[in-house]
Amino acid sequence: MAFMTLRIHTGFFCGGLLLFALILPGCQQEEVAGTHRERGPSPVKVAQVTVMEIQQSVTVIGTAEPRRRSLVASEIEGLVEVYPHNEGEFVREGQGLARLRTITIDIRMKEALAIRREGLARYRKAKFQLNRTGTLLRSGTASRQQFEDDEAEERALRERLLQLESQIREYQDQLRMSKIVAPFDGWIVEEHTEVGQWVNEGGPVVEMLDLAHVQVEVPLPERYVNMIQLGGPVSVVFDALPEVLYTGTVFSIVAQANPDTRTFPVKIDIPNPNTHIKSGMFARITFPAGRPYEAMLVPKDAVVLRGGREFVIAVEDGKSKQISVQSGEHVDGSVEVIGDLNDGMDVVIEGNERLYTKTHVTILE
Repeated sequence: MAFMTLRIHTGFFCGGLLLFALILPGCQQEEVAGTHRERGPSPVKVAQVTVMEIQQSVTVIGTAEPRRRSLVASEIEGLVEVYPHNEGEFVREGQGLARLRTITIDIRMKEALAIRREGLARYRKAKFQLNRTGTLLRSGTASRQQFEDDEAEERALRERLLQLESQIREYQDQLRMSKIVAPFDGWIVEEHTEVGQWVNEGGPVVEMLDLAHVQVEVPLPERYVNMIQLGGPVSVVFDALPEVLYTGTVFSIVAQANPDTRTFPVKIDIPNPNTHIKSGMFARITFPAGRPYEAMLVPKDAVVLRGGREFVIAVEDGKSKQISVQSGEHVDGSVEVIGDLNDGMDVVIEGNERLYTKTHVTILE
């Protein structure tokens, strides 16, 4: 009898456990559903699909170089007496870079000037005598031989004066060349001499760069070379200056391709008024390629990549709709998309990572 009672109690206990197990999931589902109802619509920010004319582009890389680079040399030999500048300094066109010792030239110049003064006096006397002899010859009181002698003397002294003038100009030019000046506005990047050092004729003094304009030479693939033209604009971004978008101009297209890479050297001129671009900076050049065409654009934040697929989340009647797209060209923070979209359609740009189709949403301003 005790045994039967134990079995009955055990049966009631097992049945109670089974009933609790069946009721609990239903309660949990109701609780989760209640939670979803409490969350309400998902807040999102949206932007509109726009249709505009764009153009394909190709981006290549290159290195900035100065449009002008000069190894400034001395035109004459001499001892460096003044050398006022250092590497890294900016100098203006015509500003002195160095000055050579000129004592010997000064002495020769003074001597030549004195000889010229003497020669000029003698020439004036000879010319007066020639005029006087000519008058006497016409009156018959001077001989033809005397006139010709005076004429020869006057001519010789005149030629001597011309020789002295040339010598003086030579000394003046040497004095001018003893002052080595900057050929353009630019930066000194390397020194090649020092005070007290002897410089030979044609010897280097400083190396200068003109950074008012920089140039970038890039290798353009042959399939694009006929799509660009001289004077055409390009966009330039430097890795060291990512926040600035520069506009350059194509000024040279070399007609000979590199036989190994099948690319054509293209040179770009970029204005650099603030000299923020330095020689050697890494540049990315974007060329327009092909003809313009109409495309649908969305902000780049509207495109979601999930599971190897690209899609955007559109908003229709307060609900989300997942639309598969294929991205293309990037244009000023927007991206070209190909898919089942329409001009003016609202697409989610913030909060789209957690959305699926038919999710209720609330659009935030």
